[in-house]
Formats: sequence, structure tokens, C-alpha cells
Amino acid sequence: MAASPQGEARYQEAVPEMVAVPGGTFAMGATVDRGYGPIDGPTRQVTVAPFHLAAHEVTLDAFRRFTEETGYVSAGKCNVYTDDTSWHIDPDRNWQTPGFVQAADHPVVCVSWRDTQAFIGWLNAATGRQYRLPSEAEWEYVATLADLGDTRGGGPGVTHELANIGKVKCCGGKAEGRDVWIETAPVGSFPADRLGLYDIRGNVWEWQADCYHDDYVGAPADGSARGECPTGGYHSIRGGSYGDAGEFLEERFRLRGPEDQGFFTVGFRLAHSAEGANKGR
Repeated sequence: MAASPQGEARYQEAVPEMVAVPGGTFAMGATVDRGYGPIDGPTRQVTVAPFHLAAHEVTLDAFRRFTEETGYVSAGKCNVYTDDTSWHIDPDRNWQTPGFVQAADHPVVCVSWRDTQAFIGWLNAATGRQYRLPSEAEWEYVATLADLGDTRGGGPGVTHELANIGKVKCCGGKAEGRDVWIETAPVGSFPADRLGLYDIRGNVWEWQADCYHDDYVGAPADGSARGECPTGGYHSIRGGSYGDAGEFLEERFRLRGPEDQGFFTVGFRLAHSAEGANKGR
């Protein structure tokens, strides 16, 4: 379907600015054992085709426009934790009331993977585009290529000057230096990485297109997403949040989440294949 300039103008707050990512080959994954068996390996060469990735995470304003336009109602299963409790669904939390104050330009949270698919379906129908979630391979490739903090050149790594991140010892928000937010920050509050992307690390974790697998055995080598879920609809999550630091911000670190539940630290970002991609408003 051809892109519709009229549709894009009408839904301006929801149409993302896209950044062109060059294709390339990189080493994805590394086997680790965090106390429950070897995962996240083996390391293998993956070739990623050129694609476009949204400069920013989807905002509260954009998601609200979607719900107002369609009448969509999220299941509202939002997982949270406190100093006294482990992760659990809080029936009083949802994308509209995540438990802290958000402005319209903050990334939406407490959205499930299914919610992301509903949003994408609406935006594609409205604009004639073919937005989607990035694959894990695409996200890890971007995080490796952009190298926020220039760790490969001896830089400081991901700090509070570069991202909205949390405490090194899990978990919780921390304000320090440029990072004045305990929870979410307005998208684009920190410098862009070398690709021109914002908040790839920190602010909120981001849902990925892939079904979650413990390892990469049998995973495609062309950068595409894995579509068959071995454990009841669990999908991958990447990037760290306002409540994370340390290993959670590493490009290879990933989590999983059930597709019908959200988290108060998780949002999403849109991708688009290079052919016919929206190159910005």
C-alpha cells in the first residue's frame, strides 16, 4: 500500500521520525550463565539488511491518540515491583496510570506486546506504511554499532550524562548529573548516539518482534525475527530502563515477558524495512 501524506499529517503525533540504519554483519550473542543455565549464545555471525528505526520510543501522546481513535482497551495487566514486593500485576496500574506522573512526550509504559501490535496495525492502516517492531538482531546490531558511551574507544560507557538509568545495584531509579528523572524522561532528553537514535539505552525497556528463546540455536542469520514461541507467547525485551544500570545496559542483555502483560518499565519503538520507509516528517 502506498504511503498517504494526508494520513501522516492527520496522525502527526503518532508518525515517528525514522533513522536510516546501514546494513552489515556483526557477532551476535555470547553464552552466559546467570545462575539458571547457559543462555544467550552461541555467538554467531548475523547479517542485517539496511532498515529504518524510530529515533524515539512511542510516546504517551501517540498511544493515547490510538486509543481515542479506535476505542481500543488494553487488558491493563501491568507488572510492577516495590521495595517490599517482587514483580506482580497491580490492578490499579495501566498505561494511563503507571504509578508516576508522565507528560505527553514521555514513553508509554504498561503496554503489552499485544498492545504494540494493535497500535502498529492502526498506524499502518492510517498511513499506508508497514511499521513493525525491530527484531532482536536489528536491535543488538544497532546497540553494537552505535556504541553509546564509546566503550570500544575507551569511553565511560552508559552514564547518567548519556541516558536515563538507575542504580547499579538492582533496582530503582536514580537522579544524577544530567539525569534528573527517577522514572521516565521526555523522549530525546539525552544526546543522540552516533546513529542519531535516542534512548536506545535506558528510559524504558523495549518490546522486540521475536518470540523469546533461551539461546540462538536455529535462529535465522539474516536479522529477521523468530516467530514461533516455544513457551506460551513470551517475547523478548531489550535496552534497560530508568531503574537499571550495570549489565542490564549491555547490548547483549535481554529479558522476556508474556505477550498479554505489560511492565511499568517497558515501552516500545517502531522499525521499518528500508524499502519505502518513512525517512522523517
